[in-house]
Amino acid sequence: MKKFQKYMMLWVLIAVMAFMCACNPTTPQGEDGDFTDLTVREATGENGIVASASPYASKAGLDVLQAGGNAFDAAVAVAFALGVTEPNASGVGGGGIMVAYDASTGKYLNYNFREFVPGAGTADTFGTDARLDGGITSAGVPTEVAGLLKIKEDLGNDELTLAEVMAPAIDYAENGFEIPKELAGIISENFSSISRAGAEAVAVFSDGIEPLGEGDLLVQKNYSNVLKEIAENGLDGFYSGWVAEAIINAMIEKGGLITQADLDYAKANYPKISEPLVGSYNGYDIISADTPSSGGIILIEALNMLEYYTRSTGNTLASLGHNSADYLHTIGTALQLAYGDKRKYIADQAFVDVPMSGLMNKVYAADRWNECYNPDAAFVMTSSDAYGDPWPYVTSETDSGMRYAALDYDEHFSTTAFSVTDKEGNIVSITQTINYFFGAQVVPEGCGFFLSNQLSSFSLTPSSVHYVEPYKQPVSHIMPTIVMYQGNPFITLGSPGSMRIPSAVLQVILNIIEFDMGMQEAIEASRVYSYAVSSSDPDPDKKLIEVETLIGQEAIDGLAAKNYHVSTEYGELSNHFGGVQGIMFNYDENGNLVSMTGGADIRRDGKALAY
Repeated sequence: MKKFQKYMMLWVLIAVMAFMCACNPTTPQGEDGDFTDLTVREATGENGIVASASPYASKAGLDVLQAGGNAFDAAVAVAFALGVTEPNASGVGGGGIMVAYDASTGKYLNYNFREFVPGAGTADTFGTDARLDGGITSAGVPTEVAGLLKIKEDLGNDELTLAEVMAPAIDYAENGFEIPKELAGIISENFSSISRAGAEAVAVFSDGIEPLGEGDLLVQKNYSNVLKEIAENGLDGFYSGWVAEAIINAMIEKGGLITQADLDYAKANYPKISEPLVGSYNGYDIISADTPSSGGIILIEALNMLEYYTRSTGNTLASLGHNSADYLHTIGTALQLAYGDKRKYIADQAFVDVPMSGLMNKVYAADRWNECYNPDAAFVMTSSDAYGDPWPYVTSETDSGMRYAALDYDEHFSTTAFSVTDKEGNIVSITQTINYFFGAQVVPEGCGFFLSNQLSSFSLTPSSVHYVEPYKQPVSHIMPTIVMYQGNPFITLGSPGSMRIPSAVLQVILNIIEFDMGMQEAIEASRVYSYAVSSSDPDPDKKLIEVETLIGQEAIDGLAAKNYHVSTEYGELSNHFGGVQGIMFNYDENGNLVSMTGGADIRRDGKALAY
């Protein structure tokens, strides 16, 4: 770093040291023992909880809560820390979405800070290599810093500075942290991607010969310098100055599309703030992410179908038996149909008319269910019948428009999700991502973070809702979600996992609502996944369903008897099926909130911490 930057950042270092000393980070043993102990994943507390995919990130959030921050301050701390402790999955080179409940106003919030296509991004400049293989032109304009700093500004506690909230992340990057098991495996399995990012990345993630492993210290000095710059200079510390210059130089050197004008646009226009989607399921209110994410609408549409099933048959889902073939077939069909509609219709509503009210319409869900559901056999879709027609069910003039061609693509199971609550009643659920593990495999020189390859999901077909256009946001499945019951908080959760995100979140919600599981038990239960239709389906006459084998042979055989092609390739438990982190609210017999319990996924390095 240049000499003058060192002097400019002196006060940031002082603030970091003071805050870290106040939080006593050198003493990992607390009342609940070692916070890095992953033999215990859940935690219960009365004042605040953080549940994330990294014990270090959860500790960062807990420290901020205990230092007087609210859930929004803690969420910003967790988000920046996850970029350091899960550099494969998220970071300042990417973006995300927050769904939250602001207890001071009683309002639900949707902060959309997903990446977008650069101004020069067209079908001609984008190229098929970006859509199919990632690479420099698949790098979206990074918006995470804009989103997180706006959350802090709008909703955080004014008594805590940005530097104090970012202090844990800076400390982890500057001084390092011990690599846990899951991250060690990801580094090893994806070291070729790290190597393609260049010598700077290789030097960080290896000892010069071999990839770093479990228990090794991961130090990211360059990344810490970027975080310090943001802590001192706010938005200007990322979207202008030496960090922005490094991003632009990477684009020039490697043939990318992002310009300073794009960074200026991100700074001025992000995050996009709106209300989240609100649906219902048998008396529960479902609050989830709006477009351009598709996860919220998939969840609401699938739950509408399952609600219709229970009311029209008089059966409860619990009566089918947890993870029985009948149960998995029923929820699998609902997900297939919702995924199919997503594939056809969901896109950035700034560019495409999306029939949102039609897709969320309960009569549409009932009609679609009656058309397609057979209790004895899988619905084997083709590309022509994978989606319905929600347009006749729209209830708003803004939901009118044309029909568009579908896109069949795959995403990676990277990404990360976390939830935070505090004693004031605020609820924050954020999912953030750089898409594939290690994103576009590009690290701007001297910066230490990976740019996303989020634009790889766009289409080059003009009739597709996913057609690439300047400033358009890509569709994803991320879906931070809050569930309320009779006006009171019930659970909050989210997951990574690409197309398996809605499936994972739905199954955990149903595990809790229908089968009376606690958060941790619901997270640890085995999962399945069945998409609408894919060119990679192994048997066109059977419906592919992927399962974790812990569901048992009886269920596997029962699904096969219903004409499913059952894939068991991912074994007993796998992060392929998501990594849910969530919080449950506990009430006494009089309806008074007495505590909160956080759960964390054993499929990742998840850890919940509370006080």
